[in-house]
Amino acid sequence: MEEVDWTSKGTALVNEGKYEEAVESFEKGLAQDPQDLQALINKGCALLLLERSEEALECSEMALNLDMDNTTALYNKGNALFKLNDFEDAVKAFDRTLELDPSHVEAWYNKACLAAMESKADEALSSLEKALNLDKENVSILVKNDFHLNSIRDEPRFKELFG
Repeated sequence: MEEVDWTSKGTALVNEGKYEEAVESFEKGLAQDPQDLQALINKGCALLLLERSEEALECSEMALNLDMDNTTALYNKGNALFKLNDFEDAVKAFDRTLELDPSHVEAWYNKACLAAMESKADEALSSLEKALNLDKENVSILVKNDFHLNSIRDEPRFKELFG
């Protein structure tokens, strides 16, 4: 009998938007190998997409126990904490992500959102500018309708960056 690569199958399911099935596939893979870092990370991503933030946080923590410098696991941890309204720890996770990978656009962007939500306009705009410098096209698209940034939209620097 041929052995199934559950992590690859789960990743393909995520790419197809079949997040529940992906989680099941990653769980089967983790039953065979609980140390499968990629399965833990990808399961966490799928759980975030399903708005199951507490479970996603658990997956991120388990992945970080295997590799404490994994930027994807750190970023996922930050996202889960953000969704759980633990903004202080979310910023710490994004900061650690950026320590390891200063070109991580999404971490800069999420830091901007968190700072804007806390009415820290200068910090939000600095992070947003860093994200913009790394990926102008995608960041410009994200900014258009992101309610997290509403508190800084009237700032002159925001208008300068995004017209």
